[in-house]
Amino acid sequence: MKKVIALLALFSVAVFAQNTFTDPRDGKKYKSVEIGSQTWMAQNLDYHGEDGFLGLCYGDQPRNKIKKPENCQKYGRLYNWDEAMKACPKGWHLPSDNEWQTLVDFAGGDEVAGKKLKAKSGWDDKCKYEETNNRGKVTIINHCGTDEYGFSALPGGRGYSGGSFDYVGDNGLWWSATKSVGGNAYSRYVSYNNSSVSRDDDIEPNLRSVRCVQD
Repeated sequence: MKKVIALLALFSVAVFAQNTFTDPRDGKKYKSVEIGSQTWMAQNLDYHGEDGFLGLCYGDQPRNKIKKPENCQKYGRLYNWDEAMKACPKGWHLPSDNEWQTLVDFAGGDEVAGKKLKAKSGWDDKCKYEETNNRGKVTIINHCGTDEYGFSALPGGRGYSGGSFDYVGDNGLWWSATKSVGGNAYSRYVSYNNSSVSRDDDIEPNLRSVRCVQD
């Protein structure tokens, strides 16, 4: 029985084993992972373009010409939608809304996928807390990530073209390549205080993270 369990554990690791991809444009290396029928980058993209001005890092102050590249090493770069559409390297692309949904469905659906896709560390530590009902019964609520597939989602937050930022450490927000009915663009977000993955739409000048999926 122990041998069977060990073999199953090894098989599980092999199914979700991470590989390494090098972006030929700047030589940066990214982890990638096969999840179901898809291959995703297992880190947020950090490509700044040939001129160095594609997207912003958390903490950048473009008006004062102050850059914080060290923050991109942790969270990746934040892009507006037009930038996001052209940021992925050859052989990869910004995922459509349907491709995001394929990932979410594989991870158990909208209500639980966030917990399974979040990195095990790097999120607000209030993801786990106690809740007491009117009878005094205490329940432990735990929305902390289990990272079951190696996707390792991190809370890179959101930015604005002027250089202000919010939700860093609390929420991860990623663009899709699909326009919304209202003329904006769909995105997905995950929060520290619940286990779900939600679909949102945002105006295109705002900045969000990018995860590339293989063609």
